[in-house]
Amino acid sequence: MKRLMIYFVILHTFMILFTGVGMWWVINRFFPNLTIDTYWVIPLFFFVLGLIFIGQFPKAVVKESRKLVNLYMLMRMVKIFASLLFVLVFWFIDKQNIRNFAILFIIFYLMNLVWETYIYTRMERYIKQQDSLKEMAKKLKESNNQ
Repeated sequence: MKRLMIYFVILHTFMILFTGVGMWWVINRFFPNLTIDTYWVIPLFFFVLGLIFIGQFPKAVVKESRKLVNLYMLMRMVKIFASLLFVLVFWFIDKQNIRNFAILFIIFYLMNLVWETYIYTRMERYIKQQDSLKEMAKKLKESNNQ
């Protein structure tokens, strides 16, 4: 499990860097009118939120792996509300650039959903595999006891 968490953190970090730098390059190259000085805050927000969510997986697995889908949905709802709150705070701080910020934020949010979904499906596959291994070990132990 620890190796999987390290893999997820590395993947998440790489994807944030790749997407953040790539999006910054595209904006500066093709859409200079969307450029804002506080762009770096968007990838930072998603990086921190992603680390928090990845950190929740081991706790969910230990407690009850069958309720993982509920955890996914809860994480998505928390992410939506945190994102809305984040954009509202930015709106109060910098009303002039809110349109550009919101456009960039939504694009980054949608791209983030892609690799976040990949991480969630990999985690679910891992948990199902662990559950099936436990069941096989239990059956093997029962058959050896008889």
